[in-house]
Amino acid sequence: MSSPSASRAQKMRLPLFTQKGQLEVPSPTEKDWLKDDDEGYVFKDPDQELDSLPQPYRMINKLVNSLFDRSWEVIEDRDRLREAELSRIKPTVYLPVFENKLSKMPKCMAISQDYAFIAEDKGFAIYNLYSAQQIYECEKLKVDVVSIWATDLGSETLIAPLDEMGIIRLFYLCKDGLFFIKTINEVVSA
Repeated sequence: MSSPSASRAQKMRLPLFTQKGQLEVPSPTEKDWLKDDDEGYVFKDPDQELDSLPQPYRMINKLVNSLFDRSWEVIEDRDRLREAELSRIKPTVYLPVFENKLSKMPKCMAISQDYAFIAEDKGFAIYNLYSAQQIYECEKLKVDVVSIWATDLGSETLIAPLDEMGIIRLFYLCKDGLFFIKTINEVVSA
């Protein structure tokens, strides 16, 4: 005859295990225990037992969960990008001190020391970077300047404008003025 506590133990089940058949209460001696006790129990997810839905609803549930997971990943990516953008060091912006309108459309530009050399249609102009004033203008060239190069020579500057015919003219800029030195690649007609 079983005691009331034994029948109560037979009816009790742990939420993590599902029983295949009747629960037997082992006798107090170890030699009487069954060797196949583990075969009667199967490990299952406790959440899955409670949420067993019919097939169409399980599919809908999976789709909704998948959509939610993807949306959450997109939100996390946007947050990471926003944080990275905010953590970047912003460059210092210097507003212009002077405004100078050019009389002609510039083709190209070079900077050397305190001067800006701007190539124009039939020559080039030299501007002071600090005052934004035009210092010299050379309009004696008969063709358009397509490229200009300038380099420092201490307190002087060497300028080499290249025109559309492939001819380079060397100029020398110093405190006294702008001087023409020589022409390179000029075709001598006979």
